[in-house]
Amino acid sequence: MKENYRIGVTIALVFVLMFLLSIAGTLRNSKEAKSKETKLSQIKVQDAPAKKREVVETADVLVSLTEADLEYLKGLEGCFKDGDLEGAARLVETNGESFHEFPCMYSEGEMKREITDGTGIVFLKPAVVFYGDFKDGVPEGTACAISVLQLEEGKRYDYSYGTWKNGTMNGSGECGYRYYDGVKEDITVKTSKSGMFQEDIMQGDITYSSTNRQGETAVWKFPVSDGVIVLNDRWIKGTDENGKVIYKLLANGEKDHAYTLSELATGEARWKNLILFTGKKRGGIKQ
Repeated sequence: MKENYRIGVTIALVFVLMFLLSIAGTLRNSKEAKSKETKLSQIKVQDAPAKKREVVETADVLVSLTEADLEYLKGLEGCFKDGDLEGAARLVETNGESFHEFPCMYSEGEMKREITDGTGIVFLKPAVVFYGDFKDGVPEGTACAISVLQLEEGKRYDYSYGTWKNGTMNGSGECGYRYYDGVKEDITVKTSKSGMFQEDIMQGDITYSSTNRQGETAVWKFPVSDGVIVLNDRWIKGTDENGKVIYKLLANGEKDHAYTLSELATGEARWKNLILFTGKKRGGIKQ
């Protein structure tokens, strides 16, 4: 009798213990499920601001363009592609107030407040514009630049084009200027300096041409070193009306056209790129 009683008590205790274990397991599973839900919720909360921030940052970089802006930019791009620098200068002159934050770059139909890798139009100032290949925030490859000026003697654009590396002209190229409107005086309306450049400075044999208002063009060829003319026996030494020493180089051997150089100017490094890219690598413009 007593033996049966002990067996019954033991069985009852086993059932009670199993019941308690089942309840503990249920509570543990419930806590784990809630913990997982909390972690997932935290991850979603952390991800959401990042995505929102990315959209906001992209919006900050992009410049809103009107239909008139797009027409201007597409027209300017077409002029550069066609080599029509005068056409580009006229567009810049007319639309100079279109943009107000610099540098900015137009590429693949978008205007951004930064210079990205690729081909496009970069505005350093309203009237200083580059077109070509860019990398790390500077021209790299083939590029062209114009600077549009409105002077007392007329409207003029300076230009530079050729091969660029690390933001400076390196390799073959050309620079010069041209008056395209409003000239009334008898002045040189067009010049051209072509040859090899090394970090914006001309080196070796170069060709220089000058065109007057009547359309007459004179051409000279001579060597330069670090942008300074190297005088040789082709230069004729003489004096001016004040008795100061001068040097003359005849254009293509013609006596009517001579390039005159003062003795002081013989040491000047005047043969160089006219339009410097005033930016620095990986963004920004030197203020």
